Amino acid sequence: MEEDLYLLLGVGKTATEDGIVKAYKRMALIYHPDKNNHPKSVEHFKKINDAFKVLSDRVSRERYDRQSGSLQASAGTRTRRPQSTAQVTTQSNIFPTLCVIGGVLLGAVVGAFAFSGSGNGNNDSDNDED
Repeated sequence: MEEDLYLLLGVGKTATEDGIVKAYKRMALIYHPDKNNHPKSVEHFKKINDAFKVLSDRVSRERYDRQSGSLQASAGTRTRRPQSTAQVTTQSNIFPTLCVIGGVLLGAVVGAFAFSGSGNGNNDSDNDED
């Protein structure tokens, strides 16, 4: 089964073109391989690009909506929609959030070690003993 393109971008099916562009830019910044070193970020970034190509073009989006609607109807399944946009954002953005937290913790540790010896007052020029 194909992934839902709307969920990949973190928008609803009623999203405006402007909303899709904003969501794409947000997700592209998070998952761009130059900014995210996770092994699966390249794959996810490609999926985000593909979703944006389809959803940003009006004709392609209408075709996708018709196909996804007919697939759901033929399968006899009910469309599962997230309860809120915040839920989708939270689920899709957990990895970058963990990366940020890890980066902050790493920066704090490195900073603590880098500056731990700078304030001890052992400056050789001040200790001139005759």
